[in-house]
Parts: sequence; C-alpha cells; structure tokens
Amino acid sequence: MGLAIVVPVRAFDLGKSRLAELFDPPEREALARAMADIVVSPSSTTGGTEWFVVCDDDRIAAWATARGARPIQVSATGLNSSLEAARSPVLAATEADFVAIAHADLPLAHDLPAILSTHVARTDGDAVLIAPDRRRDGSNVVVVPRHLFGRWEFRYGPGSFTAHCTLAESLGATVVVIDEPRLATDVDTVDDLDLVRDFVVSILPNWTAP
Repeated sequence: MGLAIVVPVRAFDLGKSRLAELFDPPEREALARAMADIVVSPSSTTGGTEWFVVCDDDRIAAWATARGARPIQVSATGLNSSLEAARSPVLAATEADFVAIAHADLPLAHDLPAILSTHVARTDGDAVLIAPDRRRDGSNVVVVPRHLFGRWEFRYGPGSFTAHCTLAESLGATVVVIDEPRLATDVDTVDDLDLVRDFVVSILPNWTAP
C-alpha cells in the first residue's frame, strides 16, 4: 500500500488569527510552525510515504523542502481552490494507492503515516477514510483511494465532515470514520487550547493558561 500525504500550509505568520486574544503575532507564528513540523514528518517510522505541501508562499515552499516534502505552489486562494489546483500535480507525481489530505494544525499527530497506515490496512481499496475534529464538524484528515481522487471534491468549511461523507457515498465508496483523538485534536480557537496545554507550554514556556 502506497500513501501520499498532502498538507496545505498557509504562511505561518498569517495563521491562527482566532488566537489573537491570547498570543501576539510571533507567538502565533511559532505555534503554527511547531504544529506543521509535527504533521509533516518525512522521517517517520513508516517508510514509503510521499509528502506534498500545498502553498502559495516561497517561505513555506522552502520550509517544505527542508522537511523533505515536495512543495506544490499554487496561485489559487482559499483551501478548496488551492487543493483543486494541486490535484493534477499530485497525481502526476505519485503512484500511491491512497492520497491523504491532512490539516497542518494537529499537534498530537506524531508519526501520521503510521496512524493512517494502520487504519487503511483494515479497509478495502474502495473506502474513503475521514478523521473528523472533536466536534464532528470539520474533516481533519481525509484519505481517498487514488482511483477516486481525480473525481474528489474538496468541501472544506463548516459541516465539511458531513459533506465529505455524503460525497464519498455518492461516488460509491464505503465511508470509514477514524475516531482517533490524535487526529481529532486541532487548534483553531481558544477553547481548543485546553486539550494541548503541554504542547503550548513546550513551544511558549512563558505562557500561562487562562
């Protein structure tokens, strides 16, 4: 089983604006970079995984290359449009059996290939695997068989978990929900910080939780 992991990454200094009430811009940048470093881990224990970083920023492209991932720079704006623009380059660059799209703000997702490979190995080749966020609203990780990826639609935004499940079913795929705390824990809002306090302190030692 071959696995390609695609991670869209926004410029670190532009992200996590919803945390502005607690962190200044350099702190938010440090957190965004640290989370992306955890997710994009080409040196993981699971060999054979191919890594792609979708971005529109030269600094992120350089970061991806340094991490051992292949940057795919697009001019599109917005998550769905950027992934749509990256689809053909990804398919041209890999023969992987499955393509996973993973968010870059999953601070507990150490060794993501190992986590995903365990779940993919339990399914057949027609299954779409979706790891929702802890509210079962967003789609933190979506794993699509290669033969469906060319027809896959990116439906990120409010309610994307349900939207992606509906899409998979319309394509004749079995939906496998990955209920995995390491993948469900993302950092979008202040409320999310309660679950990752140790991580935040490891990056910002002077931070005191409210």
